[in-house]
Amino acid sequence: MVDGTFGESTKSALERFQAQRAIDVDGICGPQTWSQLVEAGHRLGSRLLYLQVPALRGDDVAELQRLLTTLGFPMGHIDGIHGELTASAMVDFQLNAGLVPDGVCGSVTIDVLHRVANRFGGSADITRLREQHKFSISSHRLNGYKILLAEPGGLDAIVASLRRNLTDAGAEVLTAHHPDWSNHARQANSFGADFCIGVEIREGIPSICHFLGDHFESPTGKQIGRAISSNLQELFPGITSTGMRLPLLRETQMPALLCRVSDVNALVRSHHIMAKIITHALRDFVQKGLE
Repeated sequence: MVDGTFGESTKSALERFQAQRAIDVDGICGPQTWSQLVEAGHRLGSRLLYLQVPALRGDDVAELQRLLTTLGFPMGHIDGIHGELTASAMVDFQLNAGLVPDGVCGSVTIDVLHRVANRFGGSADITRLREQHKFSISSHRLNGYKILLAEPGGLDAIVASLRRNLTDAGAEVLTAHHPDWSNHARQANSFGADFCIGVEIREGIPSICHFLGDHFESPTGKQIGRAISSNLQELFPGITSTGMRLPLLRETQMPALLCRVSDVNALVRSHHIMAKIITHALRDFVQKGLE
């Protein structure tokens, strides 16, 4: 019943929504939850989609990206953000479909997208094949790979330890220190990173998070995240590998992980071991590729 009161039933409904959207479940309608509520209200065709600043976000954008990816016009992962890569893919599709290449997704473009996409397979398979190709060159070291390490403040020593291990393994590493995860994502994209790894202290069950959206789950992030969480069990009992729609994971254009731990003392005591485990997981992945 709509009564204008934020009671237990409203809180429960909000928590279910947060869980379904793969964001932090706290029963509080803060900025992230509110933005997800707004995005969830958009359906493909309910508004014109085109490149603008700030970029349009919503479930309609994610559906557009899914259709374009299915048709072989990829733009990175399906993140629900209408950026330059999505706009370019949109124009390419319009040119190939004999439409006016204006980069505007309206009713005519949507009709053609749906009609043609029904003949092809799923976007998840195409995205997986693309990542398999990207990391297809086997290597025992991380030579040639660029990695951005991100932390929101106060974890300089932990990031420095991880940087030393990754650099020793041959990687080119850039560290970023900023409270805003979207800022980190922009730095990672500008750096042209192959991987992005964030570390933060947060109450709750420790976890290694990778990106999970409505139509896309990072296969690389999921595989590496599982390897890391499996080997961190002794240091952080109960640590899980989980998909989430968090800014660092969603807004980066490369596989990204966010390491969340609640036990500061355990992190300080064991960050050297943690750094070795993360480095080993990345080296193992570039050697074996997607499984």
